[in-house]
Amino acid sequence: MMNQNRALVRKKITLTQSQEQLAAILEFQGLGPLFKSSEAVQLTEAETEYVVRCVKHTFAQHMVFQFDCTNTLNDQLLQKVVVQMEPSESFEVLHYIPAANLPYSQPGSCYSLVRLPEEDPTAVSCTFSCTMRYLVRDCDPNTGDPDDDGYDDEYVLEDLEVTVADHIQKVLKPNFGAAWEEVGDEFEKEETFALASVRTLDEAVGNIVSFLGMQPCERSDKVPENKNSHVLFLAGVFRGGHDLLVRARLALSDGVTMQVTVRGADETPVDVILASVG
Repeated sequence: MMNQNRALVRKKITLTQSQEQLAAILEFQGLGPLFKSSEAVQLTEAETEYVVRCVKHTFAQHMVFQFDCTNTLNDQLLQKVVVQMEPSESFEVLHYIPAANLPYSQPGSCYSLVRLPEEDPTAVSCTFSCTMRYLVRDCDPNTGDPDDDGYDDEYVLEDLEVTVADHIQKVLKPNFGAAWEEVGDEFEKEETFALASVRTLDEAVGNIVSFLGMQPCERSDKVPENKNSHVLFLAGVFRGGHDLLVRARLALSDGVTMQVTVRGADETPVDVILASVG
């Protein structure tokens, strides 16, 4: 429990730092409180001329993508660096904020502001094709002095995924049964799925926990040996502050069958969970 508390404190400090960093940018000041920041996702191979990683910041109705970029070429200065994003779904890119200069080996950040789909609030997943665009000014490798003239160039990055887990924060519920009763069944929904490609209960539990980004409760992420059935309890908060609870009954037969029951304080997050699992 002590380690969990320390982790929560660290997460709060990081979230506060991110909030302050983003709030200093004029275009982000009307987005409301920062809900969640992801771990950094690498968008380039390790040994490439440009190294780019992305941190996804989730707000109530928007996401900010922070691209941390490093130029590893000592004979180039990059200027006006942006990462252009093409969404696969109805996510709308509103604004790009460039990194003014990327000298050799000095990291800098550029940002993209994206509005989440308003017409279909259950649409939470998207794949973005990403291309870094910039002005190149060739430099003297010894002095770093750039040429007067530059030229436009671009560099294709890995695709970037937004998943349901980017919209959910983990919440520990020591007594899941009490929390389940407290939320109540007003917005309870249930569906059954066949996980045909999954061969073990352990694998099923690991996949569900990772995919939904929710907190396993009462050690239910540990499957006892030689069991043909198991119940997984998960708790979280959906962006906007909506409590979510999931009870997944798993049975091993030809593959794994999963009966998912979701309860929430609001209907939309419940629909999000079932739509994403299905």
